[in-house]
Amino acid sequence: MNPDASHSNAEEIVIRGVAASPGIAIGKALVLKKDGIVVEEKNVDDPAAELERLRKAIERSAHELEKIYGTAREKIGEDKAKIFEAQLLILADPVFFDGVKHKISRNKKNAEFVVSTEFSKQIEQLRRSDNEIFKQRATEIEDAKNRILRNLAEAKLKSRVEGTPIIVTSELTPADAVLLSRSAVLGYVSDFGGARSHASILSRSLGIPAVVGLKEATKHVTDGANLILDGYRGTVVINPSESTLKKFTERKAWCEQLDNELMSEAAEPALTTDGRRVSVEANIELLEELPLMQSHGADGVGLFRTEPLIIDSESIPDETEQTEVFRKAVEGAAPNPVVFRTFDIGGDKVFIGEHSEQNPFLGWRGIRMMLDRPDLMREQLRAILRASASGKCRIMYPMVATADEVIRANELLDEAKKSLDAEGVRYDKEIEVGVMIEIPSAALMSKEISRHVSFLSIGTNDLTQYLLAVDRTNELVANLFEEFHPAVLRTIKFIIDSGHDAGIRVAMCGEMAGNPLATVMLLGLGLDEFSAVSSTLPVLKKIIRGTNYKSARKFARQLLKMESADEVKKALVEYLRTRFERIYHTTISEENLD
Repeated sequence: MNPDASHSNAEEIVIRGVAASPGIAIGKALVLKKDGIVVEEKNVDDPAAELERLRKAIERSAHELEKIYGTAREKIGEDKAKIFEAQLLILADPVFFDGVKHKISRNKKNAEFVVSTEFSKQIEQLRRSDNEIFKQRATEIEDAKNRILRNLAEAKLKSRVEGTPIIVTSELTPADAVLLSRSAVLGYVSDFGGARSHASILSRSLGIPAVVGLKEATKHVTDGANLILDGYRGTVVINPSESTLKKFTERKAWCEQLDNELMSEAAEPALTTDGRRVSVEANIELLEELPLMQSHGADGVGLFRTEPLIIDSESIPDETEQTEVFRKAVEGAAPNPVVFRTFDIGGDKVFIGEHSEQNPFLGWRGIRMMLDRPDLMREQLRAILRASASGKCRIMYPMVATADEVIRANELLDEAKKSLDAEGVRYDKEIEVGVMIEIPSAALMSKEISRHVSFLSIGTNDLTQYLLAVDRTNELVANLFEEFHPAVLRTIKFIIDSGHDAGIRVAMCGEMAGNPLATVMLLGLGLDEFSAVSSTLPVLKKIIRGTNYKSARKFARQLLKMESADEVKKALVEYLRTRFERIYHTTISEENLD
């Protein structure tokens, strides 16, 4: 790309977001406006005609999604394309649309107004949640709403673009990711979204670099602007200078070469140079992620989030429905294990809580809610146990604060086992049980908790914010959220030592586990299992295979003596730069350490 005259004098701007799909794209921006359809409230004389308009709009919307589903199957396979089944179910929800039709008929209002109003109620509920999965569901419901509104207005769907642009939009939907991939797009940039969204997962599957969550990308970028998208570091450069362009062109070639090398070695074990073997596993929440996990060399699933089951069905799925999903996960990961985390939901989440909470982070969620709803917990435990007959799996309790909670949860597990025994249902009699250590009280009590479980798994995201009293979603204090704070590192070391003293394994499934900057440190602290998003696994294994465990332990001891996060990060950056230079240049940026 050579900057043209219209943009050559523009100021270079660097904006940072979330690295959603790896890769570097260099090209021209195409801004896709999503202003939405203006909906007016109108009285109608013929509700039957409105109902017919609605029927045709839903039919056209479903037809569009079926075509998108078919395109996705061709491009990425049946398993990954099933993301669109959930959207089709939204359009086929009889209870919801019966309510919409009833209000059109009773109130004699236009279909657009009733559809927009009823969908928006659900969307607003979901977006009030602090759970990223629920916010993701809100995006998909809004996509369904806009699709119906567009078809009511008989507006044309834009699904192809000219040239080879980098798409810039306010929010990338799963349908956008698939439809636009039919054109020669170089990458995706969006104001909103997260690395775990369906659109991001599809972008990774399609091999299209993406950066999301940039907040104001559409404000800064104009059509035709020169762009650099860095899907490794989560940055976008607008109007890059000649020197920046040259640097990224060289780095793009370097990154692609390294990616090919990493993927060719992905299946090799994570074995240090002096013979210590650790497990490198994947965090997933959708069955569609299993193929990606396998291709990236995962040793199993270290965290299977079960909350999407509630979101995708918009109700609590029964035991049979849960069993079917869990069985597919176990069979898809075989012969490696799957760790199922019981529902991590609570009073701030729709479908379960009867009222909202002022501070859901410290509220009725995780194991607390499940112990208060023993019927719900027993049912889920039975479902996991039934799935264990098909392959190796484990159970993990979230949001544990005390050993007593673990004891009570295990009692419910025993009840579930006895009920299955009485019914003659097969299951793994020796199934392992573990807990997430993400609350300071659990960290301090990890020695006692270890007596009642087979493994511990450290959730660094919540553990860090609780230790430092920092809400990482609060922009006023988010800069104080620091996973490399010495207090966090020393707590991690205490948890690992507590587990090892009890003779059990210690894993980590928080974001730190997938950060290449932390890999050698965590290895040196004695971590047994790393669990992270699939795309990071090959680089983690590469670092582990190139590290001497004894040297890593010595290095970790030095880090534990440091007094500030800046001091720790400086040492980690230097270690990675001198020993893994190519990985350092593709994954680490000094700007990200501010």
